[in-house]
Amino acid sequence: MKPENMSALQIDALRELGSIGAGHAATALSQLLDHPVEISVPEVRFVPVSDVPMLFGGPETLVGAVYARLLGDVSGGMLFIAPRTAMLALVDLLRSRVPGTTKSMNAEEEALATHTGSILISAYLSAIARMADLSLLPSPPAFAFDMMGAILEVATVDIGMKADTAILILTSFIDERAVVDAALFYMPDPDSLDVILGRLGIV
Repeated sequence: MKPENMSALQIDALRELGSIGAGHAATALSQLLDHPVEISVPEVRFVPVSDVPMLFGGPETLVGAVYARLLGDVSGGMLFIAPRTAMLALVDLLRSRVPGTTKSMNAEEEALATHTGSILISAYLSAIARMADLSLLPSPPAFAFDMMGAILEVATVDIGMKADTAILILTSFIDERAVVDAALFYMPDPDSLDVILGRLGIV
């Protein structure tokens, strides 16, 4: 199914899945970090995969990203992405540091960012799997700091260039000190999107 052919009901269903996944991810992160972290999903929309780099300032923009390929009943890939400054701010938020403290990331902080992205990706996929009665798991996640265009190229090659449309799930991390904006990109192949919507009963 092409995004332009989707109904408002179908888009609302995908938005609801994003909200459910964010709720589960916030609970998991709060338990892991032993302090409350809220995650909201202010917007869900469709974008051509080729347009994704421009959402972050262009293909040469430096970003931090966590990538996982989908395994199970549907195929595709997911990216958790934030511009470099936002990724550093996210580390501050997760570590309960004063905003602006983190200037670069060591191996431990990269591992924390990877785990955070993995929690978000897993929570979103779990919401889809439960509501659509599908078997759906992420591959082991990979983290990188690189140019947006390079990261997207690696992801699309990994999933066989099948996805031409990404579902953008804007994601905001919130605590008492700061709000950090990032994004999840779900890149399903066209058949997989049809399967998910069919299982949700909103074809």
